[in-house]
Amino acid sequence: MSGTTAPPRPSRPSTSGLRRVCAVGVTLAAALVLAPAAPDASGGAAEAAPAAAPVAARAADTTQTTPATSFRVANFNVLGADHTAPGGNRKGWDSGVVRMDRVVTLLKDKGPDVVGFQEFQPPQATRFQQLMGTSWQTYPGLNNPAGPSVNSIGWSTAVWTLVEARTIPIPYFDGVPSRMPAVLLQNNGTGRRVWFFNTHNPADTRGPAQQWRDAGFAMEVALANELRAAYPGVPFISLGDKNERGSDYYCVVAPGADMWSASGGYVDGSTCQPPAGGAIDWIMGTKDVYFNSYTRVWNDFVSKTSDHPLYYANVVIPASAPVGVDHAVVVAVPGLTSTVVRGSSAPGEAARMRANGASTTNARTVTESTEADANLFSLLSGRRVFPKRGGHGVGSEKSLPGTVHSSAGQYVSSIFDLAHNLSNRTMFVSSRQATQLVLRSYNRKTGGKDPYGIDDGTAKIDSFKIKKDDSTAVGLWRDKIAKRPARLSVIELSGVLDEGLDGGFRGPAYQKAVRKAFQRVAAIRRSISKQPEMAGRTLLVVTGTGGAQKTKGSSRTWAQSYRVPMWVTGPGVPADSDLYTLNPAFSSPGKQQMGYSGAQPIRVGDLTNLVTRTLGLPPVPGSTMDPEQRFQVFDPLLVPGS
Repeated sequence: MSGTTAPPRPSRPSTSGLRRVCAVGVTLAAALVLAPAAPDASGGAAEAAPAAAPVAARAADTTQTTPATSFRVANFNVLGADHTAPGGNRKGWDSGVVRMDRVVTLLKDKGPDVVGFQEFQPPQATRFQQLMGTSWQTYPGLNNPAGPSVNSIGWSTAVWTLVEARTIPIPYFDGVPSRMPAVLLQNNGTGRRVWFFNTHNPADTRGPAQQWRDAGFAMEVALANELRAAYPGVPFISLGDKNERGSDYYCVVAPGADMWSASGGYVDGSTCQPPAGGAIDWIMGTKDVYFNSYTRVWNDFVSKTSDHPLYYANVVIPASAPVGVDHAVVVAVPGLTSTVVRGSSAPGEAARMRANGASTTNARTVTESTEADANLFSLLSGRRVFPKRGGHGVGSEKSLPGTVHSSAGQYVSSIFDLAHNLSNRTMFVSSRQATQLVLRSYNRKTGGKDPYGIDDGTAKIDSFKIKKDDSTAVGLWRDKIAKRPARLSVIELSGVLDEGLDGGFRGPAYQKAVRKAFQRVAAIRRSISKQPEMAGRTLLVVTGTGGAQKTKGSSRTWAQSYRVPMWVTGPGVPADSDLYTLNPAFSSPGKQQMGYSGAQPIRVGDLTNLVTRTLGLPPVPGSTMDPEQRFQVFDPLLVPGS
């Protein structure tokens, strides 16, 4: 994912801003929390929750959990109309009304869905409303029952609906309170609710104003924490012209409200590193808000519009997931057919997983290939195969590439990227030599940059091993996680495929290999239950990554090859449930292999963003399978935001 890479860590923490706020702003911050805000709009009261019913009975008519939500947010100090009016201090500039036409042109060109406006004075607000009509709404805009404000939040009504609004008295010049807006918006497409706050803190142009900035920053921290407590699971985004370039703002708000900036920087214990660049205009968000593509727009057109650049960033907020599930173990079993695990002949562990979790024996591989490597990389990346369609490219040629990126013609992000970039430990073990391609693709030389917070490096897999057989591979994994658990583990068991290729995908020898594979799965499950950090907190996924393979020619159109089984167990996964029943948006394909148009079956690649969702991460960049994280394995009534 594109974004800013954190600069090197400083040797000492920066705490001067935090000390100053503690000295100056505590009283005002406490007053903010204790005194009532000025609510100007609100949603209706919540309805009482219905009594729970069996998941299978209610899945089709139950509201699904909130999917991933993507949008663009911007901040723009538009230079107040009084600065360029007769007698103002910007002689030779066009009027605020004329400049507002340019503001609208910029917004239409850059495409933000939410904007924090500073110095949005009445002539400019009036012109904005004339130009945008009902396609955009602003608050407070022209009508603010709580008192005058020249700072507003605007949003596209095609994307967002106002749920609640209020203004907060933030100290401005000479400490005189100026009401700053906060709005709770609901995304029209996904139902996700987000708080947005916009401030303009005083500059030193009328005398030293540091104490008033500090007080305002303390109040911002208090507001963020207050809203997070009152609205659990609702992200908070802060916009504004803070008139502060570095640690005096960032190193107060980031640690105080557990936020980060779209422009970079990080907090690591007592160490705080503000973003490079020195901008006084900020886009901040809580840690469930993932920024990328942060952009500063400053050119001749903007310089004739305002004395500030336009800043914007893309935002992704992950789909909701059950609280307390924070580890994932994915077991890939190439060569595993759906036929061998059906009915009374199914291995005992397969039957146990079916009884205790969600499953199907009618999932699908990628359409282009049923081979192990192609589907392993679809599992890791959420992409199809053919590069011209945005695929990862593995399996599109007879031989394996040097890296997945070279076969795709672009960098291919994976579940390892996202987990590692957020400082989570990752592990891959296998017994098949061809999986060396995974390491070749995500090592120090070939892995991508880390755009989030602390720079965790380019090597995306912390522990990678290929062993001689499944038994030693699983044994190694068990030994390692007993000492130091990984947040994300991917284990490939190749014994089933090896036996199938040697003696066929039917008969006693193949069935014995399948039973052995599920004995390994049982060993993995027992190790999870014995690991204190993982027990009761781990999602275990077992999936075929291609079924039977023909000795000659392609297996792509053979049902025994493209039809694969899939099991998911863990906290929040309803027992004895069918994955298609839990996911009415997916269509069970019968006996057919489906293309990528029309109703889609559950595919191996849909597990990619199930993993990211489970770990509280955004969808894998570039993934085309379930990029909104709608694939559902959890009981909807146990997931916040359903």
